[in-house]
Amino acid sequence: MARPIRHLLHIGFWAPSMAFLRRCNEAGIQVHLLRHGSGPEQIPLPSNAITTDGGVLRWEEMNTPAGMERIVSFAQRVQADAICSDDEFTLYWLACHRDRFEPRCTVLASPAQAIARLMQKSEQTQLAREAGFSVLPSWLLHTRSDADSVPAGDFPLCLRPTHMNSVTPPFKAHRVESPAELHTFLSTLTWTSPLLAQPFCLGPNLVLHGVRSTSGKVLALECFRAYRKYKGFALSIERFAMPASLRDAAERFAHQANLHGPFHFDLLQSAQTGEIFFLEVNYRIGGTTPKVIRLGYDEPMLALEAFGLQPPHRPQSLRASRRVTGKRMLAGQIYHNLRQGPGELDFPQHSRLRIILSGLREFLTVPDAILSRKDLRGSLFYLKRGGRM
Repeated sequence: MARPIRHLLHIGFWAPSMAFLRRCNEAGIQVHLLRHGSGPEQIPLPSNAITTDGGVLRWEEMNTPAGMERIVSFAQRVQADAICSDDEFTLYWLACHRDRFEPRCTVLASPAQAIARLMQKSEQTQLAREAGFSVLPSWLLHTRSDADSVPAGDFPLCLRPTHMNSVTPPFKAHRVESPAELHTFLSTLTWTSPLLAQPFCLGPNLVLHGVRSTSGKVLALECFRAYRKYKGFALSIERFAMPASLRDAAERFAHQANLHGPFHFDLLQSAQTGEIFFLEVNYRIGGTTPKVIRLGYDEPMLALEAFGLQPPHRPQSLRASRRVTGKRMLAGQIYHNLRQGPGELDFPQHSRLRIILSGLREFLTVPDAILSRKDLRGSLFYLKRGGRM
């Protein structure tokens, strides 16, 4: 039997979570916010969907008893029925202290043991192979000397961090052409978690968004194609017909990993062969969450259902667009091409003029995932800060 949810506590705040929390607010849920970061303790509410701003949970408070006490105290003060986060480390922290909240306040996260396993990219890769995904050859670079383990014949490579905020200076992905260039690039970095190196493959990303209940039932699994990418990010996406083999692999992975709630797979389709490769799985609200919501995939309501929670009322059905983009990032791509030309991680790889003209057309005709006339406060926050505190 479903349990009512009237108050939701969210820890952290950035653009994807804004779309998620808006939808919860539309369902009659009061949303209470405890922000991550080092900013001011009090700011104007960043979105019309937020009822209460509880201030900043500073980075030095993370993973400390004092920090946990602050979360528990705030959850009790706002009478939270559930707690969630858009940060994977915070989710793990909450899952490890589930007994501090439940049964009164449901932690919207997979079991701590499942999260701990998936925080290791090598475990993700192993699970992906067992589930039936195709996986590119992979090397984990713990130190600069590990670069020598990559065969020269497998260059060019694409390097990616295996954990958020683990590399200085930070980057999403980086292409290197040769062993010498790899050593040179690594000499400019410091990192606390391994870097993942794989042969560079040009093509669109596929994003599989799914939700699995605590009882083990896959409630939804839908596929989307990032037909436009900028600096490795999924800039513009559309729905994509998912092959049956891909669905089977995704469901097997979700069951083997014991995922609960919303998750999404990042996949890469080779533009040359059409083969689809596993990149990673995320067990949280993700960067494409607002885009898939705009395309009609009701991830927030499915997530509540997965944990047996029932909002005060069912919001109106989502109005699905055919395509969706992020106009703030799209403007950045147009500007970058005006000054420097196409980036090596962009897709498709067209001429500078063609990318600019197609970008301008999309800017005028394709809806943005975050901008909303119903939430002018949140839209302004997104435009000013990109959704980040």
